[in-house]
Amino acid sequence: MSMELKFITCSGCNETTSITELLKLLSEFPRAEIGVQVSEKKGIYGTARYDWIFSLWGLLLHRREIINAALHVNLQWVENFGQGIVAPELEEFLLFEYDDGMPFFQRVQLNFKIGREKTPDIDKLEMAIRSFPRQRFILSYNKSNKRIIQELYNRNVKFDCLFDESFGAGIEPATREEPAFIDVLQGYAGGINPDNVKQELDKIVATDKRGYCVEGFYIDAHKGLEDEFTHFDMNKCRTYLANAEDWYRDYLKSQ
Repeated sequence: MSMELKFITCSGCNETTSITELLKLLSEFPRAEIGVQVSEKKGIYGTARYDWIFSLWGLLLHRREIINAALHVNLQWVENFGQGIVAPELEEFLLFEYDDGMPFFQRVQLNFKIGREKTPDIDKLEMAIRSFPRQRFILSYNKSNKRIIQELYNRNVKFDCLFDESFGAGIEPATREEPAFIDVLQGYAGGINPDNVKQELDKIVATDKRGYCVEGFYIDAHKGLEDEFTHFDMNKCRTYLANAEDWYRDYLKSQ
């Protein structure tokens, strides 16, 4: 059985990224998803990140285009979320919607790592997640977070699962892990870049020996899409997307 590639996530676009060029790129690749990093340092009222996000949403409303967009929540904002506290700006972003009521940010990645951030209060975290039923939340699954994510799963909290042992450091793991849950969208990050994405995709599909990925899978690149100034590089992003799509076409033909 073939595994469905749902998203090719491009993380790290921000106020240094041309919105016009970004939208042009996304129109070429329907599976592309942008991941926008936000926190109390990057995203509060009056910051360039807040204004950029607001402009992106406003432009799409005017043009009536729909894109795959995710918010990646970090630092104090994600720690507070785990205690049931949602920053006003974050709540505002999650209430952005298209004219038909579809949320602008369809997915929300909670970048907490137990031991680095304060351990979430599972009852309050569950409440906070359930208070935004239109969004799909992404949780990083690893040794630090495994217990609490398993408990959320047991409570029938819906989420997507992301493997990234390096937690945003862009380090390729020695091996790609097999899916953790049978009915959860499984994501893979860490060390993926335009040059190795086909090889990494080969490794990923080889992990699903038990047929767990019934909901499909996705990949997420961040560090591998940066230029020498750590800015989002549109050319690298285009190559990454094109190579992933080439791989997926060949993969489907082989099934």
